This record gives sequence, structure tokens and C-alpha cells, in this order.
Amino acid sequence: MAEGESMWKLMGGLLALPVLLVLSVLMIFWGSGDYVRTVQLNWELELPASEGCLYETDSGASFSGDGERYHVLAYADDSGLEETLTEEATPVRSAEVPVTEILDLLAVPADQRPDFSDCRGFTAAHPTDERNRLYLLVNSAGTRLYVVECFF
Repeated sequence: MAEGESMWKLMGGLLALPVLLVLSVLMIFWGSGDYVRTVQLNWELELPASEGCLYETDSGASFSGDGERYHVLAYADDSGLEETLTEEATPVRSAEVPVTEILDLLAVPADQRPDFSDCRGFTAAHPTDERNRLYLLVNSAGTRLYVVECFF
């Protein structure tokens, strides 16, 4: 019987390893809480941590992960957000038309949309699919970051 018991212990231990691994990964992602981490994973941009998400919406779950996402993040005055965007991303002259199209699709209320006259726009190429689009708009005070993503 001792041999049978040790076999069950070994199998139980082997089954516990994948469960612990999955739980560890989930804790890392849930613990990060800041959408900046998701931007870093999706777009390979190193942005400063935000003070929190003020508004978020997306087009819903899809089988292939495509769709649109929109987040408004709050930043402290001294976060260095605009300087970081200048180093990490590519300035874009005007993102108003494509961003407005995405925000219209998501039915974002007017009070949650960026004031384009008060924002500088940036973009970045997706590391694996050039069809995907990212628009980052930062207000002149550097205290709001509007993250608009479109995945294909």
C-alpha cells in the first residue's frame, strides 16, 4: 500500500504545479491593476504608472480578441507623462477623425471624450500586427491620458 500512496502523492503534486502557476499569473495581472501594464504588454511602451482609471469601455468580448478599447487614465502633475510619450511613442498631427470614429462606435458620452484642442496625440506600431491601431492623447496639463485602441 505504501507504493500506491506515494504514487497518489506524486500525481497530486504534479497536478498542483499547473494550478499554482495559473494562480500566480492571475495574481500578477490582478495585482497590477493599472491599465498602463496592459499597454506595455500590447504595445511595448513603458509609460509611467497612472493614479487610476477614470473611465473605460470596450466593444465586448470576441473570439479572436479584435475590437475597440478606450480608457481615460489620471496622472499627477509631475508624472513625466508627456516626456515619456515623446520618448516612447510617435507624435501624430491629428488623431481627431480616427479617434472620434472609434469613440462613436463605443458610444462614449461627450463628457468622457478628449478635448482635441487641448491634447497632443501620439501613436505606436503594434509589435505583431500592423493593422492594429493605438492613439494616445495627453491633455496640456499632462494629467489625463486617453488610450484608444483598435485590434484586428
